[in-house]
Formats: sequence, C-alpha cells, structure tokens
Amino acid sequence: MGKSTPKKQKSLRARILGAVALVLVAAIALTLGINIILNRSFSVSFYEVRSDKVSNNIRVVELADLHNSEYGKDNIKLVDKIKALKPDLIFYAGDMMNYENDDYSVLFTLSDALYKTAPIYACFGNNELDQYLFRDKTFKKQMITHHIEVLSNEAKKIQVGNTTIELIAVTEGVDQYDNPKNNAKKFVESLEPTNNCRICLTHYPELFLQKLADKDIDIAFTGHAHGGHIRLPKIGSLYSNGEGFLPTMTEGVVETEGGTQVVISRGLGNHNPIPRINNQPELVVTDICWY
Repeated sequence: MGKSTPKKQKSLRARILGAVALVLVAAIALTLGINIILNRSFSVSFYEVRSDKVSNNIRVVELADLHNSEYGKDNIKLVDKIKALKPDLIFYAGDMMNYENDDYSVLFTLSDALYKTAPIYACFGNNELDQYLFRDKTFKKQMITHHIEVLSNEAKKIQVGNTTIELIAVTEGVDQYDNPKNNAKKFVESLEPTNNCRICLTHYPELFLQKLADKDIDIAFTGHAHGGHIRLPKIGSLYSNGEGFLPTMTEGVVETEGGTQVVISRGLGNHNPIPRINNQPELVVTDICWY
C-alpha cells in the first residue's frame, strides 16, 4: 500500500472538518426551526402553593410578557383556554404590550374577552410604566376602561369566597426600588402585619433576592425573566435581564428565605430577535390551597 502523503492527509482533514461543520449547521438550523414552531403555541404550567391564611382553594391564572403576541385571531386560543380553566382571579404580571407602540388593541381585545371570566388585576411592567410615564398619560385610564384594575405601589383588599386577600403591587425593579423619587420602598415599608393572605404582583422576580427577601409577603406573581430566554439541558436558564448569566429566578415556584412563595412565569411572548430556545411560551395556573 502506498504511503499517505501530507497533501492527502490535509485533504482528508478538510473533508472531515467540512462534514462536521455541515452537521453542526444542520443541527442548529433544525433546533431553530423546531423552536420557532413551538414558540407559535403556548404550554400550560400548573403549580400548587399552600397557605393557612386562605379558607378556600383559589385558582389564579397568570399572564406575563405577552408583548402583543397573538395565539389565533383576537387571541382566541388563549381566551378559550383561560375560560376552560375557570380561574377565580386573572393576574397580568407586566409587559403585556410594547413600549413606543400606541396600538393597544391586542391587550384590550384580550381583556374585553376575559373580564367576565374572572376579575383582572395588573401591575406595570417596564414597558407599561415607560409608556405611561414618557409617552401616553392616558394609558392607565384606558386599561381601566378595558376592565383591567391596575395597582401601582398600592394595596387592595379583595374577597374570593370566604378568603380575604390583601393584593399589593410593587412597580419598580431593583435598580429603582430605593430611588426616593419613586414610591416602591416607602409603600412596602408602610405595610402593616396582617392575618390576611398577602399576595404581591410585581414584574420583577429578582426583587425577592434582595429588596423583598424578608418582607411579610405570602405569595408573589412575577414575570420579566422570559424563562432565561435560552434554556440548556442540565444547565437551565442562560441569561435574564434582572440577574445576568445563569439566573435562578426564571420559572416555577421559588421559596425565599423569608417564606414567600414566588411564582415566576416564563412569559407568553418575545421582544427579542433571537427566538426562545427550549423555552416554550407559558400560561401559568396556580392553585392556592388551604389544606
């Protein structure tokens, strides 16, 4: 047999590297394609939290980070699913629309279709807050007109069956929480101890790693992290705006050292040119149980 020449060896290596490159490109393209298709639908995640401050079971359906996405005409697939779930409360945990987009029809059409199913309560996400502060002072009033009760650094008592809930909303994230020009810190510090179940609506789960970690809050509903956007096997979430790389507060129910059960939605939409990877949009259903 003839000896392999350096030229032949170099050519073989080039062909092997080329084949490997083609396989990698094909794998990446397949992964992107599958995820683009998956991202056109949503999954439903069910969680259960317990509280001795409720006298009856309460079902909450949480929507977060819709970013004007639609599932069917007028979001009919989302509406039908929520109605079938028969919630007691519907929570919007922020970023249901996009900043600098004055077309609110997606959000308002959805709310008009849902408000007879259960009361809708909302907190501001960064997109809604910026829209309200810097672009459209009528935005909050329009939300109320479309059956969305918006809370911003304030509390409201609501009755669900035999249970009284103190619903609070914290508007600012970690970077603005201590800003004296805002009311978040002052509002939270003014809260008095209560025997009622205190539920917090806030867009920012990372608040419970720092500012709200030891506060008297029983349950919280949050979003913002988009599930870490890209989720890797055995690693989990890759990055979130609130925590940076390898975040811990991106999905599911996380209990803080202070005992708050933080429900984190992966969100229903996307506001990023990079598609969500291994991270299908999510509708969150949480049953608050008394037993």
